[in-house]
Amino acid sequence: MLVTKKERINLISLGCSKNLVDSELLMGQLLANDYEVVCDDENLNADTLIVNTCGFIGDAKEESVNTILQCIEAKKRGMTKQVFVMGCMTEKYKDEMLEELPEVDAFFGKFQGKDIVARLGKNYKQDIIGVRMLTTPSHYAYLKISEGCNRKCSFCAIPSMTGKHTSKPKEEILQEARFLAAKGVKELLVIAQDLSSYGL
Repeated sequence: MLVTKKERINLISLGCSKNLVDSELLMGQLLANDYEVVCDDENLNADTLIVNTCGFIGDAKEESVNTILQCIEAKKRGMTKQVFVMGCMTEKYKDEMLEELPEVDAFFGKFQGKDIVARLGKNYKQDIIGVRMLTTPSHYAYLKISEGCNRKCSFCAIPSMTGKHTSKPKEEILQEARFLAAKGVKELLVIAQDLSSYGL
């Protein structure tokens, strides 16, 4: 019997815990589409490398760019077939990144997980929304209850990257919490860009 080797996708998640949840949700979709999925910034041998960027402060932007350059170098060496870049940094600096990083095969915004799955030639599975590939230690996980921020603080770039505040429906939060509990998670860390605005 001929066993077909699964395509390997390495998703490197940078920045905050909110970004990590986005990465875990996308990895859940990729697993459901029968990929081998890893999250490893040291071993860049994979069919596809995906970098989920952070662009909040200077150090984070530098880390994101350096990681992208490492992935581009891996592509030049034949370690990977393609490099995708997603996340907050592409939300704010996509035009500049398109110009400065032409070796990247595709750029996606923070909320374009469906487009990444489609670019890979697969179908985004609506019936597994909230299902994640956990990368945290087994006893805890992050539970993101909203996205974005409506506050226009002059010192903060978050609204320009994450958009207006949107609360996740209660039913979806409970569904995700039940999934995490079923996976053996004992502690849920509730997170958001602006926790106090949930439900407003």
